Amino acid sequence: MEKKKKKFKKASIVVFLLLIVYYVSSIYFVNEIYYYNSSKSFMTYVVYGIIFLTSLLLVIFTYAGFKSIKKNKTKSYTWYFILIILLISSEILISVNINKISNSISKITKSKTGYSTSLIVLKSSNFSSVRDVKDGKIGIIDDLDNIEGYTLAMELIEEENISKENLVTYENYNEMLNDLYDKKIDAMFVSSSYVSLFVNEEGFENIATETKVIKEKNKTAISKTNTNGKTLDEPFTMLLMGVDSSSNSLSKSNSFNGDTLMLLTFNPHTMNATILSIPRDTRVPIVCTKYKSKNKINSAALYGADCVMDTITNFTGIKIDYWAKVNFQGVISLVDALGGIEVDVPYAFCESDSKRRFGNNTIYIEKGVQTLNGEQALAFARNRHSWPAYCGKKYSNYTSNDFIRGQNQQQIVKAIINKLKSINSLSQIYDILNIVGDNIDTNIDKDTMITGFDTFKNIIFNSKNIHNDDFIGTQRLYLSGYDNYINNIYYFEYYKESLKEITDAMKINLELKEPEMDKEFSFSINKPYESTQIGKGTYKY
Repeated sequence: MEKKKKKFKKASIVVFLLLIVYYVSSIYFVNEIYYYNSSKSFMTYVVYGIIFLTSLLLVIFTYAGFKSIKKNKTKSYTWYFILIILLISSEILISVNINKISNSISKITKSKTGYSTSLIVLKSSNFSSVRDVKDGKIGIIDDLDNIEGYTLAMELIEEENISKENLVTYENYNEMLNDLYDKKIDAMFVSSSYVSLFVNEEGFENIATETKVIKEKNKTAISKTNTNGKTLDEPFTMLLMGVDSSSNSLSKSNSFNGDTLMLLTFNPHTMNATILSIPRDTRVPIVCTKYKSKNKINSAALYGADCVMDTITNFTGIKIDYWAKVNFQGVISLVDALGGIEVDVPYAFCESDSKRRFGNNTIYIEKGVQTLNGEQALAFARNRHSWPAYCGKKYSNYTSNDFIRGQNQQQIVKAIINKLKSINSLSQIYDILNIVGDNIDTNIDKDTMITGFDTFKNIIFNSKNIHNDDFIGTQRLYLSGYDNYINNIYYFEYYKESLKEITDAMKINLELKEPEMDKEFSFSINKPYESTQIGKGTYKY
């Protein structure tokens, strides 16, 4: 009898301990799953359903535990211990995985934006501190709305007691940089990302070695997130902006080099996407500047992602729902995490590696369909040479333009999307989410991102049932135009008719416009069918 009582007492203690652990694991589980509660998403009902089921199981197992104690039978205890341990293990395992995904999403949906301004001088000068240039001429942008170029600069001026009488105001940075190089001013205020902003501009190719920073000021502010009520389970637009920098400038500065601009529309109902690469030299009104004057579209990047988005919306008439700023260095890791991507390379070429090195580090890629690794994919995305005859030498048939690079980048995006169907493990998902979190900044908030889970699930599910690589239909659009020089500065002027064809295609994909049936179609058995690129053609000025 005494032995039975001791056994009963031990079993009762184990039951109580298991129930305590179960309560803790359930609270942890509910806390993690509640992250995916969103007023905009069907996930809300799923989350509340899981919470209700968890609460119900708590009641059931609490009741079953006391019932097992009351029965005091070995068989009853055994089944109870096995079931509750399995349930606790499952909750902890799921919670840990959910926590990893939640952390990755939190990294993507950053709550703060970084701003940074630098006071720079020529490296060849004798200036090494603010004190050295206090009595000299200092350039500053004439735009009160420019946080990095004006607001932070003025704060630094106050802190360092710089006389405002020494300031020389400019309407644009190019003019200011030219005056710095010509020694008409001694120093200038500019975004701390200035090297990546101007390294591709004519005359400033060596700006990294020809200038130096003598003072820098940083600050952070609450990020603007999507407030338009649009979800990712309905047709939406997204602006992709490439940051081609060897440093992690996403977290440091709001400004970036706007050389890569891609406007996408995606319809989750039809699984169709449109992709438009916008040439960096496209001349349009920069709406967030003081005078809203026309300039190269990549100059809008000096004012941040919102300015680029508003500028593109203004000249296309297409409302942009979201933007994503992508660090090109992350492309290497993403492509490698996917096991490489298949691309039909249209021409053989060579390009510098991710650190801009040639020589033994040169990337060589042959023409044809092949699987590219991360370094090769980035080289292809950067390359803008249509048919270089031989790497390292220049020939008369060697050309360079942004249209080539734009088409290459569209192929990379398309190839990455198609490779998503190869994801087959949680570890691969974690790797990809971490890479994305480290290399993407976006205005999509957490709630909106959660609404895309259903769409992402459908994409992956559909891809498994479609043997064709293009399980997402993609229309690659082309903005046609002509060359124009104003004050010896090159600009790309787009044809309005080409833009209209492009925006019509986007509106159709966004279900804002009914498609028109093509009543004429010609076909020759002797000539292979080639799909036409919308917007590419011959137009009048």
